[in-house]
Amino acid sequence: MSKIIIEGKDITIDNSRGDNDYISLTDIAKSQNESIVIGKWLSLKHTINILVSGKR
Repeated sequence: MSKIIIEGKDITIDNSRGDNDYISLTDIAKSQNESIVIGKWLSLKHTINILVSGKR
């Protein structure tokens, strides 16, 4: 895991899963208005597809 600093806030990047890097949504939400960040993320088509596929 590594961190980047954006506007003075630490954002965690998980690069331990092969060729893919994962940015911490929690860290991004903490650095901004949490409800807006989470709401926008949940409204993305890709996110909805992932959540639906997990229910099967």
